[in-house]
Amino acid sequence: MTVDPADLVLPAAAPIPIGREIDRRVDPIAAAVLACPLVAGLHGGRKGEAVTFLPGRRIIGIRITVDEVAIHVVARYPAVMEQVADQIRRAVTPLAGGLRVDVAIEDLAVPGEPPSGPQPDITDVTA
Repeated sequence: MTVDPADLVLPAAAPIPIGREIDRRVDPIAAAVLACPLVAGLHGGRKGEAVTFLPGRRIIGIRITVDEVAIHVVARYPAVMEQVADQIRRAVTPLAGGLRVDVAIEDLAVPGEPPSGPQPDITDVTA
């Protein structure tokens, strides 16, 4: 079977991967997430896996790969988790360069109560 190279054309609407643009995109994505009213903050993930490393800094709560933008957050109580995820996806999808946007809700911030469980170091969060 012979393949004609002319048949190997990508569709015009194919998204361009973020690739080396991570450093330009991660800050606007973090700002969009933190601007969501149902989000109390970014979260590093259960084992600290939700992080984007950049030269001289790291963005905790957002991990960008070749396939997806993974966002880990603390939601505000009272909130329906599906609404939190939908709100984040609506805010981030235009900034994600065609990548899938996955949302993990790691904790729930209840007014007047201290955070539950061990908290990741979020001093490096850039918004």
